[in-house]
Amino acid sequence: MERHNENGLAVARFLEGHEAVERVLYAGLESHPQHELAARQMTGYRGMVAIDLGDPARARALATGTRVFQLAESLGGVESLISVPALQTHASVPEELREAMGITEGLVRLSVGIEDIEDLTQDLDQALS
Repeated sequence: MERHNENGLAVARFLEGHEAVERVLYAGLESHPQHELAARQMTGYRGMVAIDLGDPARARALATGTRVFQLAESLGGVESLISVPALQTHASVPEELREAMGITEGLVRLSVGIEDIEDLTQDLDQALS
């Protein structure tokens, strides 16, 4: 779990500074609106990171362009996985309801695994470029 938490935070920080990413949702980042609450309640921030790329085509390209992160419907495990909820898990939910839930068409979810952090950030960087 330590490696899972460390990698999740490192990936979130990397993506927060990436020009292709509009928004990072990760409670471990000080920019998250509930960061202080999470810091009081949690000993680690987990490996689940959500990002919004602002565009469904860019989200799809990221999800299919990674080599280390594998496209999956179900997230969680020691390997890094990626999904686009609007196209996968929430595809049957009407668009208006998805949007109200915060699930935009540009939203991508990452389950950051325990692989080498440089491999993970390089994989995301090449897929975002």
